[in-house]
Amino acid sequence: MLLKHCTMKRFLFLSLLLAIASNCGPLLPDQYTQGQFPETVENLGDINSVDDDYNSTSHVVGNIMALVFSSKRGGRTDFDFVHESLETSFNLRNGAITFDSHPYGGLDVVEEQSPLTWATGKANSNANELGPYIRSFTHDLNISTSYSDTHFGEYLMLFASDRTGNLDIYLTHNYQSSPTSVSGLSSRVSNKVFVDPKPVSFLNSLYDDAYPTFDKTNQTIYFTSNRAGSFDVYKATLPTLSPSALPAQLTTLADVPIEKVTALSSSADDKCPFIRGDKLVFTSNRPGGYGGFDLYYSQWTSGGWSAPVNFGPAINTKYDEYRPILVSVNQFSNQLMLFSSNRPGGKGGFDLYRVGIPINQP
Repeated sequence: MLLKHCTMKRFLFLSLLLAIASNCGPLLPDQYTQGQFPETVENLGDINSVDDDYNSTSHVVGNIMALVFSSKRGGRTDFDFVHESLETSFNLRNGAITFDSHPYGGLDVVEEQSPLTWATGKANSNANELGPYIRSFTHDLNISTSYSDTHFGEYLMLFASDRTGNLDIYLTHNYQSSPTSVSGLSSRVSNKVFVDPKPVSFLNSLYDDAYPTFDKTNQTIYFTSNRAGSFDVYKATLPTLSPSALPAQLTTLADVPIEKVTALSSSADDKCPFIRGDKLVFTSNRPGGYGGFDLYYSQWTSGGWSAPVNFGPAINTKYDEYRPILVSVNQFSNQLMLFSSNRPGGKGGFDLYRVGIPINQP
């Protein structure tokens, strides 16, 4: 009798397992170790508004991208900076990519990225704020290797504004050379406010100067200027500076060598350079494109930039493609390129778009 009862229990248990398997499908092992961003251009969706949204920068913590970009949302007549977040993830079993414009990401991520909202408030004015560029002291400038160090949530932000008439490049930051603990604070970043923006005088001229970006050594700043007529790409070679010296010294330097980068410039308008590693991307309305402004890339090889290459009709259109940036996200085999475009099908005016591109291109 006991044997019959045990056999019946075993039969019922196996039947239950079969029922679960039939409802949920087979328990397959992970098929993917890396995700791949889609190579088809897609709109960023809820990140955009019915007004113009363009000229972004991004700081990544894990798979959460903190986007800072220029926007006229709310019916503004001038561009102000806005901070939004975007999470990317992929399914290890089927390789599906998902994007979430309302991520949480955990307390550490929320804490670390919250100062970027304060940065936008400090930078915004009644004029146009364009071309933000953000460097994290911990992640990008490698000022320390500890995730919980005292420089947690500290950033340097460069941007352009026409508050004095023409576009000039400005700097704001919340770097603390001697971080102190303040009692009663609700988080590690509560006292890390941004300073009032100051002009980076050695980059500015009587003309329009904008879109600064560091090279991978953080010792050269590339930017665009129309000081010679049309917009060209220029570079400023800095004296040797430690990352901790950048906030104070970038606004006081003088006699910094500046030269036009002839390999990247043309007789047309060449704007919005952005560098990640050995790749530089920018926008240009030079002859040979698909109409309006197109996106181009160049690779750093043998001590110089290669001849720019058009990204082609899969990315460019007869409309304007503007301000490309490159984003590297953990566990993805290719890079994410974000850019703005006024092509049809968006929410209105310029929208932000995304597309996957190879990390190394010919």
